[in-house]
Amino acid sequence: MTWDCTRITNGLVGVKCNEPTIPGTGSRVILINYSDIDRKLSTIEDNVITLLALKQGLKGYEFVSLNNSIVGEISYNKTTYFGNWQHDLTLRIFAKNDEAKKFVNKLNGSLVVAVVENKENGPNGEVKYELYGWDAGLELNEATAATEMAESVVYQFKLGSGTNSKESSLPKSVFKTDLTQTEDMLNSLVA
Repeated sequence: MTWDCTRITNGLVGVKCNEPTIPGTGSRVILINYSDIDRKLSTIEDNVITLLALKQGLKGYEFVSLNNSIVGEISYNKTTYFGNWQHDLTLRIFAKNDEAKKFVNKLNGSLVVAVVENKENGPNGEVKYELYGWDAGLELNEATAATEMAESVVYQFKLGSGTNSKESSLPKSVFKTDLTQTEDMLNSLVA
């Protein structure tokens, strides 16, 4: 017997003429400790997080930098039996101070997920926000700093899937009914 774990179920037109996709990211990422997510209350429908809930009394944290200084990267890993996804998120800090140092130092050893704001909304806002690291979380995989501060970057660091802990899919979209309700839900996580 041959196992077929997944099958394609529909086609796709992968282009919209005269409507190019808008590249880049906004200036904000919401970082949430992986263990703070209430997975029983959160809901996912067809790889879209429609309700992102945190455990009682816990919250997410905003990382705010410059537009387009946040870069999300996804790569597919083919293994012998299954494939999986590497999620990576590069964040840049343009201020040299103790607050920035403490932030980066706290990431060392942390396991987080990241909600990234894209410039592309999609037709109804459904791809404006994507969550990296839902299945296994993101850890600090790289951090660099140089006193020359090329492009005014003081610290650059990369959060990503761990060596043995990959993701089952592309980053999940975060979308609740419409863009306004989605942003209200996300803003409530950091309030």
